[in-house]
Amino acid sequence: MFKIFKKNWWFNIHMIVGLLLGITIAIVGVTGAILSYRPEIMALINSKSLYVKKTTDTPLTLAKIAEKVSRQNINVSISSLTIYSDETRSVAVNSGGHGRVGYFVDPYTGETLPNMKGGEFFNVMISLHRWMTFQGMNQTGKQIVAISTIAIIILSLSGLWLYLPPMRRNFLKSMTINFKRGWFSLLYKLHIVVGIYTLIFVLIMCLTGLYWSYGWYRTMLYKIAGVEQPVRMQNMQRQQTKIESVNDLNYLDTIYTVFKDNIGEDYTSLTLNTVAQNGTYSVAYQNTKGDTNRVQVDIEKNEIISNSKSVNKTLGEKFMSSIYPLHSGYFFGEIGKFLWCISSAAMALFAISGFVMFYKRVKSRYK
Repeated sequence: MFKIFKKNWWFNIHMIVGLLLGITIAIVGVTGAILSYRPEIMALINSKSLYVKKTTDTPLTLAKIAEKVSRQNINVSISSLTIYSDETRSVAVNSGGHGRVGYFVDPYTGETLPNMKGGEFFNVMISLHRWMTFQGMNQTGKQIVAISTIAIIILSLSGLWLYLPPMRRNFLKSMTINFKRGWFSLLYKLHIVVGIYTLIFVLIMCLTGLYWSYGWYRTMLYKIAGVEQPVRMQNMQRQQTKIESVNDLNYLDTIYTVFKDNIGEDYTSLTLNTVAQNGTYSVAYQNTKGDTNRVQVDIEKNEIISNSKSVNKTLGEKFMSSIYPLHSGYFFGEIGKFLWCISSAAMALFAISGFVMFYKRVKSRYK
């Protein structure tokens, strides 16, 4: 068995790590590639839920929309509402916390639109990508994903190190794929060259992905960035109030009015939290440049008391608020999302080609 090893210990590490975690790495990569285009896929198959016809010049008030949803669904707990600047978009009524969408509502009629299709499929993809399970959080699976992420970093750097000699001898030739050669030579070259082409994207994915894996890693990033780490709210109690009339929800329109008076029309979407924290209401919004910002609204004073605009943030604050966009490639726009999707899907190629090369090596050693 030891005949398959080399004196080069980087090669042995690369081979062993790939064999042990190749399957989980492929799962994390393929699911990540699918999730790259989740918004576009969901929008494509759910146009009747996301888009409406503008039937009147003035949409219903947020209070009226929330009241209609609460009347139709007695046990619903509204945690936030998402409104879009596009007048043909529906209003998303989120329930259950963590931004989960419960209902889509026509802002002109208050009619509840058809339920979203494809949600269960993407929930499975998220569970596999984050926890290696088909449904919900699993601490063991979370650790497997974290270890697999570290393994990808080790495989990427060790693979680059192993291929440095050919790259030094003839860089252009070493980075060229000859599709006329035999299938094994082609597979070998794809394994190496595609790995190097996608190296920087994969490293960014992994180094940002560990943010959700380990508390110590997350704390370290905040310290390096020079940003105070926010306190994570665990198991926030859901607010479930019996609504007697629309007047009970008029504060939603007050929040929206204060927001519009201060921010104006410089937003594409905003999510308004219905539950107060420390006496203020949070509104997260994306401006027309694609930046994500957050304001705190005090409805007693009818003013914004905190505005975390991206232009006012330090470099460290901008970095920490961009962890997810960097991880998903959204930070670099459509081209970034495409490159991240391809790089993530390539994990399956690396796993398959790695197993084939290992089999070929074993077969030749013990022929």
